[in-house]
Amino acid sequence: MTDYDLYEAQQEYNHFEMLVNTKEYVTKDEYNFIVAYDPTEKNNFSYIDYSEKGDYLNLNVYSEHDHEKRQYEIEVG
Repeated sequence: MTDYDLYEAQQEYNHFEMLVNTKEYVTKDEYNFIVAYDPTEKNNFSYIDYSEKGDYLNLNVYSEHDHEKRQYEIEVG
């Protein structure tokens, strides 16, 4: 494996980690990348068709408390 191959593999891993550990919503393309990289992650995402933020909800970083807090703030103004 060349240095460039190692670099590309590291960049792919970093992208995967960023998506899985930080993004609450991911697009269909991002979801496909995640599942291709690690098929076991499929169980950690839920398809949602009503969100403007993305197509899949990342259950690893989603917090019901944060969601309800945001909804309350929107309702209160």
